[in-house]
Amino acid sequence: MKASRTRAERLWHRPFRRSDRRCAAPQGQATRLPALTGGPYRTGRSQPPAEHAARQAPEAPSRLSLPDGTELLLRPAGPADRAAALAMHGRCSPAALRLRYHGPVRDAGRYLDHLLDPRHGRSLVVTAPDGRVVALGHLMWDDGEAELAVLVEDAWQRRGLGLALLRRLSAAARAAGVGTVYAVTHGDNTGLIAAMRRLDAPLDFRAEDGTLVITATLAAADPAGCAHRPDR
Repeated sequence: MKASRTRAERLWHRPFRRSDRRCAAPQGQATRLPALTGGPYRTGRSQPPAEHAARQAPEAPSRLSLPDGTELLLRPAGPADRAAALAMHGRCSPAALRLRYHGPVRDAGRYLDHLLDPRHGRSLVVTAPDGRVVALGHLMWDDGEAELAVLVEDAWQRRGLGLALLRRLSAAARAAGVGTVYAVTHGDNTGLIAAMRRLDAPLDFRAEDGTLVITATLAAADPAGCAHRPDR
């Protein structure tokens, strides 16, 4: 697999220039919009394989038990979660947002409007006992592949939430007939790199212009890769 994805329908990360972000949209539109992290981004197709789309079962909520006894809920997310997800972004540090979005986020609300739209993929949230969203994950359709992305609030990092989200999202990709998923991040994002390594799937690493692309081949992964208990 080449490091640069040059097809017109790719998502916002390839090639890795913040001045040319790509963002998926239905019906393969090619509208140019202002980017949320600097410069314009292009839109492209964002649909799962048609032969599998009708067979996808709704995600079922599941409990996540932390070692200290805290019970969290992992569940599907949608437009109704926008306000809670935006509030979580406000509690995240600039460093956490930089690792997730590859730069300062100027308008997280507009970004979330797209990411939480079910036409473009699947989204999951992890909520604390008080109902606050503390982690957010996305699976964005990209033709025969899909992009994975997670954001965990600083106070809840290093507790297995990112791994739990990646496993559930990868299982959703497999159920949709998508055998390849990828994450785009910085080379210093050790948390995401470690979590991707624990997907029990063959990985391919490509670096370009300071950006790391981690591709997982799900066809050879463990079918039980969707865990209900976070791991360190």
